[in-house]
Amino acid sequence: MSKRFLSTVVATGVAAASFVALGPAGAASAAPVICEPGYKSATWSSLKSGWVITHAKQINIPKSGTGSYTKTATYRKTVTSGREGTAGVSYSGNWVISSLDVHVSGTLSKFKEKTKEKSESVTFNFNKPGVYVVFSGVKQASGHYKARTCNSRGTGFGKTGWGKARSWSIQAEGAVKCTEKPKKGTAKKAAKSYC
Repeated sequence: MSKRFLSTVVATGVAAASFVALGPAGAASAAPVICEPGYKSATWSSLKSGWVITHAKQINIPKSGTGSYTKTATYRKTVTSGREGTAGVSYSGNWVISSLDVHVSGTLSKFKEKTKEKSESVTFNFNKPGVYVVFSGVKQASGHYKARTCNSRGTGFGKTGWGKARSWSIQAEGAVKCTEKPKKGTAKKAAKSYC
């Protein structure tokens, strides 16, 4: 083998080695894929829930009037599924309520859905005389959210938005005697404020 040919082979080998070494270094500098492009994610804080009485009326059941009766509960308050105090990028109300739904029991009402704004009939078995409140109500859930969207490369989240949202589920109706002591956190406890 001539010296000239040998030097060409050695030079080519060095060049090839240099090229191979550069390949992995370039691949290592690419950001890893951590999310699906376009995926929306929200974190929630200050989550709370409680009963809101939407219809109520105080009635008196005499000794001779016990039994099962249908009474009219007067409209008192509207509960609406919505959001407020938004900032940053705007996320649709439907998506925000769906995200909140994951964190509460019962299926939440859709965005902008509201409770009835007219009197409702309530049937109850009044087995003892006394002063009662017939009522209808819903369990309201609310919280603060921070939403983000995965970028087009799947390498991180951006497009951040903030806000507060609320919705409701689990409608309940019945009656509570004004001398009762219902448990805290129940619909009856909330209805006693109308005694």
